[in-house]
Amino acid sequence: ALIDTAFLEGSDREPDPFEDWAAKTIARPGFEPWHLPVMTGPGGETVAAAFLIDPEDVSEGWVQQLAVARDHRGRGLARALLSESFGRFHSRGRRACGVNTDSRTGALGLYEHVGMAVRLSYTHRALHFDDTD
Repeated sequence: ALIDTAFLEGSDREPDPFEDWAAKTIARPGFEPWHLPVMTGPGGETVAAAFLIDPEDVSEGWVQQLAVARDHRGRGLARALLSESFGRFHSRGRRACGVNTDSRTGALGLYEHVGMAVRLSYTHRALHFDDTD
């Protein structure tokens, strides 16, 4: 729920059913529990989470999703979770880690702050047609 909520901020899209999320994460072939580091608050609620992918066919680990609950942002949790994720990959022999980000999220500065650099950049353009005639 935390990841879905964070990724849907500013969107009119409905959250995916748990089964759909699970199929893309915890039920994904090759999933292991270490791929889903979480941070909990004092009441035991999940306040930050990441979903990691460790593909066999590439040389780097991948942070597929990273989310921090809105009311817990600005406290360094995302940075700490990234550091934890890098450590998990490193302990398994990975010497590089990648992530995608949308420039509208404001996360680029976070990734650069932890030592990541832009390797590829894409510009998405779209033309929307008005169907009312």
